Amino acid sequence: MSKRCGLFAALSLACCLGGCGGGSSSNIGPTQIAVQVTPSQASVKAAGSQVFQAIVTGSSNHAVTWQVNGVPGGAAATGTIDATGFYTAPDTIPSPATVTITAVSQADSSKSASAVATITIGVVVLPTTAALNVSSRQCSATQQFTATVTGTGNSVVDWSVNGVAAGDPNTTFGTITTSGLYTSPAAIPVPPSFKVTATSQVDSTQSGSAMVTISAGGAGINQAAQGAPIELGTSGGNAKDKSSKACCSGTLGSLVVRNGVNYILSNNHVLAREDNASVGEAIVQPGLVDNSCVAATPVAHFSQAVKLQTSSKTAVADAALAQVVPGEVDSSGAILQLGAVSCGVAQPAPPANTTVAPAVNMPVAKSGRSTGLTCGAISLIDASLKVQYSTTCGSSSTFTVTFNNQVVIDSSTFGAAGDSGALIVDSQTAQPVALLVGGDSTTGITVANPIQDVLNALPDPSNQALPTFVGGATHAVSACTSGGPNLAQGGFPRLAAAGLQRARAAMNARAAELMADPAILGVGVGAAAHGTEASLVVLVQRGKAHQPVPDNWDGVPVRVQAVGVLRAFGGLSCSRSMQTRPWNGQLVRRHATFSLVPRAVP
Repeated sequence: MSKRCGLFAALSLACCLGGCGGGSSSNIGPTQIAVQVTPSQASVKAAGSQVFQAIVTGSSNHAVTWQVNGVPGGAAATGTIDATGFYTAPDTIPSPATVTITAVSQADSSKSASAVATITIGVVVLPTTAALNVSSRQCSATQQFTATVTGTGNSVVDWSVNGVAAGDPNTTFGTITTSGLYTSPAAIPVPPSFKVTATSQVDSTQSGSAMVTISAGGAGINQAAQGAPIELGTSGGNAKDKSSKACCSGTLGSLVVRNGVNYILSNNHVLAREDNASVGEAIVQPGLVDNSCVAATPVAHFSQAVKLQTSSKTAVADAALAQVVPGEVDSSGAILQLGAVSCGVAQPAPPANTTVAPAVNMPVAKSGRSTGLTCGAISLIDASLKVQYSTTCGSSSTFTVTFNNQVVIDSSTFGAAGDSGALIVDSQTAQPVALLVGGDSTTGITVANPIQDVLNALPDPSNQALPTFVGGATHAVSACTSGGPNLAQGGFPRLAAAGLQRARAAMNARAAELMADPAILGVGVGAAAHGTEASLVVLVQRGKAHQPVPDNWDGVPVRVQAVGVLRAFGGLSCSRSMQTRPWNGQLVRRHATFSLVPRAVP
């Protein structure tokens, strides 16, 4: 009853206000026209442009007349605007520097709205991008940049490279003269891509930039077909690693010897097709993805792999060996771009024949199929990781393997899909450190197996002899470092031993508790935000709520890092011919994907 009464009262009130029974109301006037301009404020560089939009309500006629400082269409001194709201700023900053942009309704000229545009100095640097090799004693790589300044008669700019002013002796990212002549550095910086900037001397808040990328020959060297004997760090894989939908490849990483026999070392998922290969299958260079999915001449034959799919879903390493075809692989163990720089191009060189254990902050380098020679530093050690694999090339079916004691390199430029199997070395000594397994492109993280774990997992079945690296004396990877201080001691900040031990103990005790939260993607041992103190590093999913993480745990500082979801790398999709029949599929560059899981608790 009360609901019916309430409805009746509401209807009665509506009839009183709006007029019921078909009569007309003389109390409601015509709909009011209103105009709105967006954006309401804008900063526009001299000779630059800005689009304004007018929204007219209350009329079917949405047309407006645009004005600049009250002048329809504007004027040269204050800027012009066309019928669509496209405003072009004047070449010289007016006085005052702000102008009023007005839209007047054509249905009712008494209705209008305005926006304010502030005209600033404009700086444009050309070319906008440049890719250069490193410089060497024989050859310097240079690029002339020019800066155009608008809005003022003073066209003088101050040049800087990655924030370092012209003339500064710091040459990590190269140098630039006051006239804009840039010279690349002698080694690939980290990161290898950065900005060259020109800043107006009239207004230091106004600048323009170009992006520069430094390499030591580019990834094309690693993807090209080679004549025998080939050098490693190159495109390659199993000749049978293909399906009706895809073909797959990775990196032939390095040369090892066992009982006097030479083998190529790479990943199981590169050489052994995720446990699916039979002994004797051909290993080719370049890989199928770089040869239209057609197998090239074999350079080795698959011999042995560490099994990935086990009942416990854990594995020691993602590693495999392929016995070299005599004469097909450089017997010195040379890896592309690991040696001295000649005219900006890093030459092949063997790694050192001794290994070194990974350590936080250790400078490292790798030469791989997709990104060529890259430089970085180890960020986490002792990590437990869950790595996801396709059951076969191009399959959507997956399985997951858990690895412990992993190495993580936090760099958006260190590795990419196709670099799987590349040997990671200490860039100051070229000593093998780890075998690259996978990564995630959205967070820029690369994961690798410690190299001693890899070698220990590949004994000769007949006498348990372990493989060793074919290489030579220690040497710097010239394109990544000029040598660095005190090579004998590693030349990088090391974590204090006592703090490192505490951090490892805290991670073992607390990892399971942390990882029970689905929003926490991982825990590892790394460096604290400042200094060489060891810390726990907790990786949390960006934008997702997670359990509170203390700043200190069992006397160990804790650092939280937000990352994106760790996803599979995408393949290289294109249409190619497979052998002699039409084929539309994917070329998949081998690189496993991973997500972090808790370290086993003793």
